[in-house]
Amino acid sequence: MKYDKVTIIGVAICVLSFFGIMWMQSRRAMQLREQAAEQERLAQAQAAASAEAATQTQAEAATAPATPAAAPADNAPAAANPSATAANPPAAAVAAMPAADGQTVIPFGPDVPRPFMDANTLVALQRGDEQIFRIDPALGGVVGVELLKYSKEKTKNPEEAVHVSLGNFDYPYMALNARTMTSLGLGAAKAETDVVKGDGFVEISRVNAAGDLKVTERWSIESERSYEIDYTVSMTNLGNASREISNLMIDGGVLPHSVSGRKEDGGGAAYMPLDKNHAAVIDPKTLLKLSENYAVAQNPNALEGEKLKSLERISKTLNGRVVWGGIHSKYFLMSIWNQGTDGFARFDAFGCNGTDDMGAKPGDRSRGKLLLDPANLEPGATAVWKLRGYAGPKDTELLHAMGNGMDGIMGMDRFFWGNFAWMGWISRMLLKCLVWFSKIIPGGSGYGWGVIALTVAVKLLFWPLSHKSTQSMRKMQELKPQLDAIKEKYRDDPRLMYEKQQELMKANNVSQLGGCLPMLFQIPVFFALFNTFRSAIELRHAGFLWAADLSMPDTVFAVGNIGINPLAILMGLTMVLQQKMTPSADPQQSRMMMFMSIFFIWIFYAMPSALTLYMTVNQLLSILQTYMGKRAEKAKAA
Repeated sequence: MKYDKVTIIGVAICVLSFFGIMWMQSRRAMQLREQAAEQERLAQAQAAASAEAATQTQAEAATAPATPAAAPADNAPAAANPSATAANPPAAAVAAMPAADGQTVIPFGPDVPRPFMDANTLVALQRGDEQIFRIDPALGGVVGVELLKYSKEKTKNPEEAVHVSLGNFDYPYMALNARTMTSLGLGAAKAETDVVKGDGFVEISRVNAAGDLKVTERWSIESERSYEIDYTVSMTNLGNASREISNLMIDGGVLPHSVSGRKEDGGGAAYMPLDKNHAAVIDPKTLLKLSENYAVAQNPNALEGEKLKSLERISKTLNGRVVWGGIHSKYFLMSIWNQGTDGFARFDAFGCNGTDDMGAKPGDRSRGKLLLDPANLEPGATAVWKLRGYAGPKDTELLHAMGNGMDGIMGMDRFFWGNFAWMGWISRMLLKCLVWFSKIIPGGSGYGWGVIALTVAVKLLFWPLSHKSTQSMRKMQELKPQLDAIKEKYRDDPRLMYEKQQELMKANNVSQLGGCLPMLFQIPVFFALFNTFRSAIELRHAGFLWAADLSMPDTVFAVGNIGINPLAILMGLTMVLQQKMTPSADPQQSRMMMFMSIFFIWIFYAMPSALTLYMTVNQLLSILQTYMGKRAEKAKAA
């Protein structure tokens, strides 16, 4: 059996891609193991070297409760924080970094986490039946957001469900950063005098140690849109001299890449540049590299050349003013935007270690911070910054309704290597159809039947084009003997051979592109369906048949480390069967397409079961269409 160059190249690319991906995964796993070992070694060495310093720090904290433990001085020794590592370095030396507008900003980077807070001391701020914000009354900030309509794991009894909780106490959300509180001289608030809780708001007021600055933070439920919270920071100069407030950093929270502990793709950080029209998304691996670069930039023992290289790498990923910044997992988001027109001066994002229940692996979580513009306060003057945040599900309709491009974080507008508004519109329309189908079909498998109904609707929409494509390929197959004869007769004159072949096809009303063009029109819809099934939170915890969760692969059992996913296997078998039934004028092309059908099993094996369900049903409908077309032609010939 002979193969042409196209077949050989295609097979070679597929095989090389397979081994390349396997090699990259094994290399990445080795790198993570090495990083984890290095992190553990550094932590043990620092813990041993700082035992005496840590004891002294605890004693000082016990005698001076008004000093915020979460806001260590910038010149604090690294030994005072045994947990500081390359992914979570100490807040020691800070290097200057050129901004896009020529000014100099501080690459704050990761800093020392807050100590554990007793949950009983937190103040709750509830937004209807959607969420509960838990606020730290001592140091301020949202240390947890409980989503009342979403559970971590799928349970049969809703009363036993554990709600999804966003954020954590060590890196709060919508709060003055530890460095900022230290530079302003702020201590912990006193619950009996400094904290006020009213109807739909919580307010904390503090006066710094010098007595010349009053800082008030207010968290309130003012927005009518779901899952939003308002945050206002006001500062009043109580002194007799003017004062410049600079390097005012707001913490953007912390979020694991998976809020339920499941293996989920996605997550990281995202921001909207002030001069762009689409969000910039940063994946977890890039965030971990940013953390390593920050560690070098802040290391007092690092060489100047190494610091400059690290700052350049940071600047390539994070630079310029932003409208908003946020961190996200696959299905949930925590973001902050400035209600003013100038946005933020800067957005910092990086990866940090997971908590103990996650194994404390480097890069398990993403966190971010936003830099506000400085303000010059005259005696008695007050400066006010009004911010708004979203902490909730990555719901396409909710994010799109904001109008600030935050829905770009979901990638619903992805088409090949670009982002297009029209693709986002198609994806949203398909998602609306999916939700509508799921509601009219009774039972607990509504979304599964909704996927099938949507597949049938799309197939019916493109049925005429598919039929025309099949007819064109069948005509090309009938003309193949004549085309081969022309090829043999005029093989020494390629130009004349091409002209004769075109004359033959024109005489028989056949186009070489007739079998391809109808299929090209279906590509945008396929991309839209892929975007929808990959990102829609509506499919999370939605079961169908043996698939417990349509947002995950439909693994029924595992053989060793390999899961058995029936829908993916069935999808591949239907593709092979459909390919055998499809006419082709080129045997080499048929063999290539057959190989690609098998290769598709490997590509889609780990995809969400909603996508493989769509592909399987689509292939079954294509088989039915091919069968009906053949029967119609036989009847016509008879």
